Amino acid sequence: MKQSQFFAYSGAHFKTCPVEMREAWASVGSLDNIKYILQKISPLQTIEFVIISTCNRFDICFFGIISQHQIINIFSELLSVYNNNLNLISKSFSKDYIEKFLHIDFDADALRTLYKVTTSLDSLVLGESQILGQVKDAYLRACEFGSAQNQASAIFSRNFRVAKKVRTETEIGRNGISIGHAAIDVISRVFDGVQDKKIVIFGAGEMSRITAQHLIVSNAKSVYIANRTFAKAEKLALELGEAWPLELDDALQRISEFDICIAAASGNNFIIEKNHLKDYSKKRHGKLSVMVDISVPRKIDPTVSEFDNLFLFNVDDLDSVMEKNRQNRRMAAQQAEKIIEEEVRDFILFCKQKENLANVGRFHSWVKNVTDYELSRYIRDINNGKVVNQSVVSDAIAKKIVSNTALLARNNIKVDGDDNSVGDLLEFLFRLSEQPLLPENIQKEDNIVKLPIKPSAKAGGI
Repeated sequence: MKQSQFFAYSGAHFKTCPVEMREAWASVGSLDNIKYILQKISPLQTIEFVIISTCNRFDICFFGIISQHQIINIFSELLSVYNNNLNLISKSFSKDYIEKFLHIDFDADALRTLYKVTTSLDSLVLGESQILGQVKDAYLRACEFGSAQNQASAIFSRNFRVAKKVRTETEIGRNGISIGHAAIDVISRVFDGVQDKKIVIFGAGEMSRITAQHLIVSNAKSVYIANRTFAKAEKLALELGEAWPLELDDALQRISEFDICIAAASGNNFIIEKNHLKDYSKKRHGKLSVMVDISVPRKIDPTVSEFDNLFLFNVDDLDSVMEKNRQNRRMAAQQAEKIIEEEVRDFILFCKQKENLANVGRFHSWVKNVTDYELSRYIRDINNGKVVNQSVVSDAIAKKIVSNTALLARNNIKVDGDDNSVGDLLEFLFRLSEQPLLPENIQKEDNIVKLPIKPSAKAGGI
C-alpha cells in the first residue's frame, strides 16, 4: 500500500463516483467527524487535513504521513456514520468497493491534483472561477477549526499563488462557455456594451436567470423579465434585485422599445412572431436592435431577421461561439498544465533542499557530539596532569569520526554484492580520490586541535 511523506489528496468526484455516494460522504464529512476518525485509526500521529466539498466533489487533503489503507478506512468510517444516522445498519460496503470510487494521490501527484482542482482544470466546466473561492473557504474553515496548520499552510499558500499565476498568464478564465456568456458575446457583435440598452428576457426559468445574471454583471441597467405567468416573472425579478417584471402581452406590445430581446422560454410555439413587429422599423427610427433565441424549440420566428437593422441570433450561432471559446480554453488549459508541472517540480525541489539542509545540520550535530565526547576524555586526562600530544588527539578524533561514519553507513545502507564495501560507498559520496588532503586555504598546522597544554609541558604520549 502506498503512503504519503508529506501530502495526500483523496477524493470522490463526478468523474469517478455517483452522486449518491458523494452526497453520503458530504453529509457526514464534517471537520469534527474526520478528526474523531483520524484519532481513532491513528492515535499516535498528528495529521492535518482540509475538506473540499462542492456539488461535484468531496475531497480531503491530508498533511503528514498517511497510507492509502488509512484513507480508505476514513471514507469507510464516514459511510458507517451515514448509515447509522439513517438507521441503515444492514447496509455496508466493502473497502474494495469503496476504493473503486476514490482517487488517491501522494506527494508530487497530490500537489498536481490540488493545483488542477484549484485552477479549474479538473472542473465540470473548464475554466470556471467559483472553485478557487470554494477552495479558499475550505482552507479558512480548516484553519479556524485547527486542522490546518504549518504543513497545510506551506502547501495551500503556494497553491493559491499557482492559481493566480494560471489566471494571470493564461486565458483559462477569460472566455465564457455558458449560454449566458455566449449570448453576451453575440450581442457584442452589434453593440459595444449593454449599459445603456433596454433589454427584455422572455421566460423565467433557469436559463433566463443565468442570462440575466450575466447581463447584470456586464452592467446592464434596464433588464425586464416577461413571462406567461406574471408571478414567476416577478419572483425572478425580485431574486435578481436589478430587474423588473412584465406581463407577456405588455412586453410584446412594447417590443419596439427594447434594444435587446432574448427568448429563453419553454413550449413549442413562437413567442415573438412577425405580426408582433408591425411598423417595427418605423418605431425604432432606424436604431439597431438584437434578438437572441436561446430556446429549443425556437421562440422567435426566424423571418423577423428580414427587418432592417434587426440582428437575429439562434442557438447554432451561440454554439459556434461556445465551441470557439472551448477551444481557447483547451489551449489555455495546456499552458496551465505546463505552469503546474513547473510549480510541482519547484515545490519538490524546495522540499528536498529543505530536507538536505536539515540533514546537513543533523550530520554537523552528530560530528560535533562525537568530537566533544572524544575531546572531553583527553581534556580530563590533561586536567589530571597527564601530558597529551596534540597530533595523537587529532588523529584519534578523526579515526573515531570515520569509524562511526562507516558503522552508520554499514548499518543503514544496503551494499549490493561482495565486491562493494563501505569504502566504495564513501568514495561514491565524497569522491575522496579526487580531493586534496586539505582544502587549499587551510594549513596543516591549523587543522590540529589546540589543547590547553602548559608551555612547560613536554610532548609525549598519553
